[in-house]
Amino acid sequence: MTAAALEQLSAFLVPAHKLETKRGHVPTPWPTLNDLLGGGWQLGALNEVHGPRSSGRTSILYASLAAALQRGAVAALVDTESAFDPRRAEQAGVPLRQLLWVCAQPSQTFKAAELIVSAGGFELVGLDLGDYPPRLPTAGWIRLRNVAEKQGTAVLLTARFPLAGTCSAMSLELRQRDVDFGFDAGLDAQSEQFRLPLVTGIRSSACVSRGRHGPISVVECALLFRQPSSLQSAAQRTSA
Repeated sequence: MTAAALEQLSAFLVPAHKLETKRGHVPTPWPTLNDLLGGGWQLGALNEVHGPRSSGRTSILYASLAAALQRGAVAALVDTESAFDPRRAEQAGVPLRQLLWVCAQPSQTFKAAELIVSAGGFELVGLDLGDYPPRLPTAGWIRLRNVAEKQGTAVLLTARFPLAGTCSAMSLELRQRDVDFGFDAGLDAQSEQFRLPLVTGIRSSACVSRGRHGPISVVECALLFRQPSSLQSAAQRTSA
């Protein structure tokens, strides 16, 4: 190829450092979390939320699906452990009639997710892998990542621990720090002495690491999850 032909071809090429800005994000309902994530969940990529039980990962999943659906986008949820709670999701703002919910056997989880993403048109596909996720070889993660890239879909994985490795563009780790307790304000004064404290919120720290599609960095902040699904910033961000 001649030098003149190479020069003409270069006008149509996109530099690698500009690919990230073209991807875009699926914003969450909270500016604090969007700021932490760099704008939201990355489109055309695998995004992970992982942490132990009662750390807030399900609250983030439901609220992210709700935000996408309320904007008029198309979203789906693949549920591995039949853990989807419609009442809790509805409290979080999920319009249930607009959500595609697939309850899959563990052995069919990733195949179901791949088929949904491959269909196209989905802005956000949640993949709830629970506490005991099925195993997927590296080739399977690469295939799911490539399908997400091709369709421009943000795939949001939730599990107890990180799974996708280098195939994940962003990983949000949650660690429970404290639990807030309160009382049911609906009870009358005569019943006050018999009231039991209820869980009203969970305080977790969040740590984001960016890898494949961005600079390798770690950003931490503290989050407060109010019942049923309200998220506020409880501390200033710190970078490491």
